[in-house]
Amino acid sequence: MEMITFLIYSEDSTTCGRITRTGKGVRARRLPFEALPMTQAEERTADSGQAATLQHNHASMGTMTVLGLAAMQIGPGIALAGGYLILYAGNASWLAMLGALLATAALGVGVTAFARRFVVSGGLISYVGSVLGPWPRAFAAAGYLVGLLVSMAAVATGVVIFTASFLLEMGFGWGSSAVGQAISAVVLTACACALAYRGLDTSVRVSVVLTFAGIPFAVWVSVAAIANTDFSLVEQFNFSGADFRLAVVIPAITIAAANFVGFEGVTAMASEARDPRRSIPRLIALMLGVCGLSYVAMIWIQVPVLSSNLEALESGESPTTILAHVGNVSFLAAPLDLLLAAATFAGLVATINYGSRIIGTAAADGLLPKGLSRIHPVYRSPVTAIVFIGVIAGGLPVLLQLISSASPLESSVYLYTFYVYFYLLPYVLAAIAAVVMLVREGGFRIFQIVTVTGSGLAWGYFFWFGLSHSDEGVFGMLPWLSLILTMALFLIFAIVQWRSPSRISKLEEVL
Repeated sequence: MEMITFLIYSEDSTTCGRITRTGKGVRARRLPFEALPMTQAEERTADSGQAATLQHNHASMGTMTVLGLAAMQIGPGIALAGGYLILYAGNASWLAMLGALLATAALGVGVTAFARRFVVSGGLISYVGSVLGPWPRAFAAAGYLVGLLVSMAAVATGVVIFTASFLLEMGFGWGSSAVGQAISAVVLTACACALAYRGLDTSVRVSVVLTFAGIPFAVWVSVAAIANTDFSLVEQFNFSGADFRLAVVIPAITIAAANFVGFEGVTAMASEARDPRRSIPRLIALMLGVCGLSYVAMIWIQVPVLSSNLEALESGESPTTILAHVGNVSFLAAPLDLLLAAATFAGLVATINYGSRIIGTAAADGLLPKGLSRIHPVYRSPVTAIVFIGVIAGGLPVLLQLISSASPLESSVYLYTFYVYFYLLPYVLAAIAAVVMLVREGGFRIFQIVTVTGSGLAWGYFFWFGLSHSDEGVFGMLPWLSLILTMALFLIFAIVQWRSPSRISKLEEVL
């Protein structure tokens, strides 16, 4: 029996009519718009043009600044600024952070040059592809995609830093053990995946609130600590000291770059921003300036105190807990750990929501196994992609525990540094693309060309230094592993690009 269904929509798209014709006659039914299946509702909204009207050209500079700083997790960043680098760069920690900031800011000159000319959704990948073509674009996409998976494991260990410290503060010593840390990483990742599975769109708003809530307390304990010690900056400016050797500072710059890598992701907000060709360049400068200068200042404050408490830091206590005890404000230690754990956890939930969408879309477009594209029929979440991400985000910290028995802070440094290496070569491509674009346009742009060229050389040097100065430890493996994994995925993308060029373009839209 033949059955044909037609959907007729009202002009305001608030209601629709369903007309079904069968062999027995015609049936008509009036339906609310929300009663349509999700895909039909989305298609109707897109066809009517209402989505574009609501989403485009509406985000203010203030809104974008708050979201941008939250995405860069400035709250946990300020809290961890000193403790994050001191184990690897000592008194030269501030110089490593400053070097990472300058290299990022130099690349930002090229990104802003693109942002003033193009309004795109694919960010850096779109910029690279628009100038250098499909193959460099595919390579940049490969680095981004693998780096995205590693970043989720890094954020998971970031949560463990504070939960382990909180458990220690509450008298549960097992929280800092290798087994306890591994269990914490798995449990926290599972909880974050469960929330993402339920389609928790509010996680982004929660992340914004919790990211900023901890900043005043992190500053409080830091200032209190230096007020109760013989604070001095002399050793941090003793350039003849052992910490200021090139072999120490360059790897530390790569570690510090984890605070800034991915900054260009705000360019994906261009289609939603008011006057994006002006606001996006300003946003990039504001984000890097606020975060970078805050981190350098916090390192100056925290390092003299933390350098006298390295054993506590290595045992699993968070930097904020140590600072609280030294500053005689111990009552802030546990609440601050819990607050920062919640902030980082909210960021993990948001990252899994975002990352699972990318993985699911890549699978639907044939770039990854099709099974990863399955959508939950009720919650409309990419459930298989979420599970896949959860295994990686929870499994990598466990693997690091088995290999190195590292503390949460060390594991976090390993994973964030690993994440950075996936971005270094795409950043070199981005610098080349920006220089090519500026040269093609002509005119007097010597400052921009020289600055962006310097950034490309710097990122390339950092990557080469990691490869050529690798040791037998975990850090020595990271640049080689990143190169191998990026090349493997690039080969897959190259095959896909050769067979169906439009698929890489679709991935570009969601990255």
